Amino acid sequence: MEPLYQAGPIFMMVNTLQGKKMVESGLQSGDFSLPQAWPACLPPSPDLELLQQKVAGVQRELEDFKKEALQAIHYLEDSFCEMNGVLAQQEEQAARVKQRLREEEDRGVVRNKVLTFLLPREKQLREHCRRLEYLLLRQSRESLGLPKKIQAN
Repeated sequence: MEPLYQAGPIFMMVNTLQGKKMVESGLQSGDFSLPQAWPACLPPSPDLELLQQKVAGVQRELEDFKKEALQAIHYLEDSFCEMNGVLAQQEEQAARVKQRLREEEDRGVVRNKVLTFLLPREKQLREHCRRLEYLLLRQSRESLGLPKKIQAN
């Protein structure tokens, strides 16, 4: 007994682009191609309708998947852009901090040079002030005519 129809292998060609291009271009109705011999071995009408419904269901699922994938890709792109923005801000902030550190280091170097110069000068000026005070006291005692013995006390 021979079957009512002969089912041979079904060959389908599917676009397999990668990444976003694949999702955006998606699988179109033309992406499913059947061999030329297919009409000769068609199943009976109820089976054909069932297959058509299944194909339509798969196409709906494919479109839903395509939409979800595009949403996910857009979300990732937005997140990436936001992260790049934050990174750029942090790089700018780091550059400003480095600049401030360099300026502080420069000020520290200048302070050290100034202190290196001023500390010995301060010591010299203190000694000079003591000598001047001593001379002033000596002159004031001499002008008052106080004896030298009292000065020693």
